[in-house]
Amino acid sequence: MKTIIITGANSGIGRAAATKLAAEGHRVILACRSEEKGSKAVEEIIASTGNKRVNAMKVDMGSQKSIIEFAEAYSGNFDQLDVLIHNAANFDLSMKNPILTEDGIETIFATNHVGPFLLTKLLLGLLKNSAPSRVITVASKGLVMYPGLKIELDNLNGEIKYSAQHAYYHSKLAQVMFTYDLAKQLAGKGVTANCIRVTNVAVANEKFAHLPGWQQKLYRMKRKMALTPEQQADTYVYLATSPAVEGISGGYWDEKNRRVKSSKYSYDEAAWVQLREATEMLITKL
Repeated sequence: MKTIIITGANSGIGRAAATKLAAEGHRVILACRSEEKGSKAVEEIIASTGNKRVNAMKVDMGSQKSIIEFAEAYSGNFDQLDVLIHNAANFDLSMKNPILTEDGIETIFATNHVGPFLLTKLLLGLLKNSAPSRVITVASKGLVMYPGLKIELDNLNGEIKYSAQHAYYHSKLAQVMFTYDLAKQLAGKGVTANCIRVTNVAVANEKFAHLPGWQQKLYRMKRKMALTPEQQADTYVYLATSPAVEGISGGYWDEKNRRVKSSKYSYDEAAWVQLREATEMLITKL
């Protein structure tokens, strides 16, 4: 039995993965922004799987204070962490201008990159003590549409240019590079780091209720060709538990559990260091 944290696990792929992992008998912690939604998901997962080792804990991945409180609470209640899955993400296309968090960071970058970076940092000691253990991050197949995208160190808060879509893919590129950098740093320490390239997955219609009609129509069309959350969740389960990937680190994996390539720039080790140092500078609560 593994002890597994999944952020953003009250709905979508995270919920599907939590259900599958619970069905296999693992202890699963749903790290959710909404206590109410997290608790409801836990009740339903326990009812459907019969596994009572499922818990919900509150965390807002866009708030450093919340992440620190979560890490302290988790460490106070659990002495094991075998898998940390960074599933939570912000992809709010309704934002026309940068919105800064309480920490002064653009919301999408804060939630999708800085939050996972900080949570990993805070739980790394526990992951090492639980070795062999695994860290799993989540990127997007949509990055293939941006082969020339680079980390914009002078535009992390959208100071120069901004669109929610650009901010999202920028943050997902950061997650790919963070994964590669982490894998290198943790080589030989019993903790692996891998990234999932999530493909087109059907999400609930209400997720796009705020969008203009033409965009809602586009997403409804995409749904017809999309995987279900349960299908994509199979890759989460594979990377979290399969003996086949024990000790494998620094990989980028598609929905068929195959290693794939990311952009040429994403393998630039000097850029990894620049991103790491810039992210450290954004962490203000430690």
